[in-house]
Amino acid sequence: MAQEQASPSSDKRKYTSIKIGPSLTTLAPKEEPWFGGQIGVHAGITYLTMENDWLGIQMEAQYSLQGAKIDRGHLLLHYFNVPLLAKAFIAPRVSLQGGGYAGLLLSERYEFEAYSSRPNMKGSDYGLAYGITFGDEAKLTGSLRHQVGLAKVIDAKNQVFQLSLSYCISSK
Repeated sequence: MAQEQASPSSDKRKYTSIKIGPSLTTLAPKEEPWFGGQIGVHAGITYLTMENDWLGIQMEAQYSLQGAKIDRGHLLLHYFNVPLLAKAFIAPRVSLQGGGYAGLLLSERYEFEAYSSRPNMKGSDYGLAYGITFGDEAKLTGSLRHQVGLAKVIDAKNQVFQLSLSYCISSK
């Protein structure tokens, strides 16, 4: 029996992509109105492993500029986020995504008119993420995602809406 059998894991399709896009972010204090929205940006790399034709697991590493408008100023938060998502394909080029993320605060700054300060914020964040993706995973996709922070970072929780374009750089 000199024939080799392919292992089941070798049949899994794998995609590595780069992603970039704008974000709308804010902070949500408990039982109070959300702070004003802040325009940000995110960029990173994604790795998707298809478990079968309709389910995939996607891990990401991304930089995210987040924050909020507070008291005529801007709170700017720079995060390194690592989302881990399940992707369920409901049509050939449409998937729903959901999972969790962990974030590490790289730096923070509060800009109020000509004054700039460094608030004392928690250095980590975590939460849930969900969204929808359209396109061909082996080429170009577009995604809309909402990240719901569960950690209080400064008596409030992060809320992030991302619009992303992803371009596949490797397909196996």
